[in-house]
Amino acid sequence: MSEALTNAGFQRTAAGTWNRCRGDELNAIQLQEHSTKESFCVNLGIHYTFLPKAGTEASLDGDQIELPDCELKLRLTDQATVKDQWWPIAASSVGQIADLVCRRGLSIFDLYRLDGPIAAMDGKSIESGNPGLLASITKVRACLLLARMHEYLGNYDKCVEAATIGVKLAGMAVGPKKALQDILKRLG
Repeated sequence: MSEALTNAGFQRTAAGTWNRCRGDELNAIQLQEHSTKESFCVNLGIHYTFLPKAGTEASLDGDQIELPDCELKLRLTDQATVKDQWWPIAASSVGQIADLVCRRGLSIFDLYRLDGPIAAMDGKSIESGNPGLLASITKVRACLLLARMHEYLGNYDKCVEAATIGVKLAGMAVGPKKALQDILKRLG
């Protein structure tokens, strides 16, 4: 599996963990052992260099990221409709996982490229209950991610729209609400 990931631009950063940096896009793959069974899952992390670590305002250190610090965390499964899958810890799983990472995992990362489908998303999609690629995070965090992404990309109208919707949806989410209000103040 390491050879396939190396060929895709990933570097092994720890046992069962690989990172890739493509411009402003950070991808992480982490094998996670089940706490009570002899099985493991494959976690995928997606982040961008212009974002702070997830759930904080702390800056990233360099071009590598640990899975908990990724804004988006997903599980690799062999079917798009399945959200969680575990494999036995056995030699027979290695080839299957390597194939699945190359066949499905890499294409999942491509969906989150800044020149890909995520860049077309806007706050109205979140507000209307169609979070699409951002279904794994709360509506407020999705709006914050979109606002920050669109600000970075220079799409100021989409940025302000996402931030305004995010503030409206924030409720008691104090940290994201403040970050969204700061964006609105900055862009006037």
